[in-house]
Amino acid sequence: MEQALTDLLAPVAGGQRFWVRAPQKVSRPYVVLNRVGGQPNYTMRSRSGFVSSRIQIDCYADKYADVTALAGDVKALVSGYEGGAIQAIFVESERNLPAADAGEVSSLFRTSIDITVLHGE
Repeated sequence: MEQALTDLLAPVAGGQRFWVRAPQKVSRPYVVLNRVGGQPNYTMRSRSGFVSSRIQIDCYADKYADVTALAGDVKALVSGYEGGAIQAIFVESERNLPAADAGEVSSLFRTSIDITVLHGE
């Protein structure tokens, strides 16, 4: 699922998408993906062979307009997608957040998108 999602997002942010964290000296814009949860799917008899994974996609850019456009591009690619190991992708939520942790100073803008990915184990 991770590779399929990485490949799906290739057209956004100039191809700069990373799992867990971005390199320190990455140019902007870029996208960071984190699997924040996952639950196997079951039938009444056994596991179905499918998993529902919750993925947080953080979009980063230097300007608010740019991060908003990047988030729109990400949503357009993933919303309703199905193909290969991915059975379906659903956009669950979107929010604007500071790009830095409390106490840090950053000029970056960040939009965070939560998606649910239904995929094979």
